[in-house]
Amino acid sequence: MCAMIIENRGTHFVIGRDKFQDLEIRPGSGAFHYFYDKKHSRLIKDFVLKDGDRVRYLCQVTLIKQGERFTPRLAVRTENKSRTATAKAEPIEETTREIKALVNLGECHSEFWELISFIGSFHDIDVPTGSFSLISKAEAEIVASLLNRAPTSLISIIKQLSTNVELSPQDVNHILRRKQKLGEFERALEQRPDERFWQEFFQRNTWIFGYGLNYQILNQCQSQPHYGAVRLNGRAGEKGDFLASTAGDLNFTVIVEIKTPLTPLLRGNTEIRSGAWSLSKDLTDAISQIQANVATWEKDGSEQHANRDMLESNLIYTVQPKGIIVIGSLKQLREDRTKRETFQRFRRSIHGIEIITFDELHRRATYIVGHTS
Repeated sequence: MCAMIIENRGTHFVIGRDKFQDLEIRPGSGAFHYFYDKKHSRLIKDFVLKDGDRVRYLCQVTLIKQGERFTPRLAVRTENKSRTATAKAEPIEETTREIKALVNLGECHSEFWELISFIGSFHDIDVPTGSFSLISKAEAEIVASLLNRAPTSLISIIKQLSTNVELSPQDVNHILRRKQKLGEFERALEQRPDERFWQEFFQRNTWIFGYGLNYQILNQCQSQPHYGAVRLNGRAGEKGDFLASTAGDLNFTVIVEIKTPLTPLLRGNTEIRSGAWSLSKDLTDAISQIQANVATWEKDGSEQHANRDMLESNLIYTVQPKGIIVIGSLKQLREDRTKRETFQRFRRSIHGIEIITFDELHRRATYIVGHTS
């Protein structure tokens, strides 16, 4: 999980939140130089690799100027957030027989290597290459020039390179920062944001729907689509959260409706009869809403020439579209067997609509990252 947000930026640079392109090298005392955040006008003393609930992992980077070039000095330490004591990693020499303190970077190794790669991208910083090689100077110059480009230009370059270079699932995960996004997903489940947050989050991270869902990969066609007698991006008609599609040689439209993790699945404090509970109004309303959207899209929106031409040009067709509702959490049912049975029987009985809880979707996202890293 990536670094948590630290409200007071101070002299901490949080990897995963702050941007490396905002940093430049500035002189300190004598030959000592440091990184400076020009966007927020602050000296960077520590790079935060991970900010956990109890322990913070930090790396201090000092640059020693020798002639016209720099050599980096790194000091990794942990801070116990309940105390001020720290543990420093001691270098191992031939005469060393005991290690005073060990800093295990297993939980933040990707952030550590992001920092190392950033340092190595400077053509005037000499990174030691006696036992390992981070990046060649020629590559560093290429990286440095690319960092100055606009995001759209970088995306275009990556797409062009991908036609000649086969990317592994691990490469894709690293480029898309899926591990960090998974951490954002997990924190959001605890912070309980509203529907708009989740709609925007899933719009930015459609890969989360990639596994499961009857093992059909969903591609987003349109966010906040209009299903009625207007074009997909029009201003009238019934509105939904996502118009998606399955992925294959032929693709078929899917309607997706997003609620929140706190949306109740059941209602009432007692069973309506032995072994049965009432469904929540939010759940039944969501089903009614998506049924109406599916019917409207199939009979009206998908038949409009503009919509049909746009989708079918990408081999996307509408035939009895499936509906998907992302709602609530199974934690609500954890302590009562009859609640679990009521909900599971109900969602298994609904034809053409799949009901997924947020915790189930989070598990699927965890599977995607865990099995391709």
